[in-house]
Amino acid sequence: MGAMKKAELIERLHARKDLPVGLTKKAVGQIVDFVFLEMGDYFIRTRPTRSQTVKLTYPGFGTFAKKRRPEREVKNPKSGLPIQIPAQYTVTFSPGSELKSLLNRVAPPGKGKKPPKVSDPND
Repeated sequence: MGAMKKAELIERLHARKDLPVGLTKKAVGQIVDFVFLEMGDYFIRTRPTRSQTVKLTYPGFGTFAKKRRPEREVKNPKSGLPIQIPAQYTVTFSPGSELKSLLNRVAPPGKGKKPPKVSDPND
């Protein structure tokens, strides 16, 4: 399993049994689109101040923060010549303590992934 695509996220949400009955996959897709649209719009519209960072916090999951990267000089990988990258905004993510805990929990002995089955040519 690599990167989750939008269609897979919608499929997984639609398959949940604790959602309202009759919620269509199309409606779930619209909700997902609206959530990400609102998050993006918030970061685009909101300007940080000297005393406050622009943040979006989702308890138990983590915090997204708008950060300004300063102008910097890097080397062009092909020519080796220096090039200037202008200052720009980006969004960073810091996982919350619950998510960190779940990501880093250690499986009890004997409860980890099973080794892959090896087919026996004599079977």
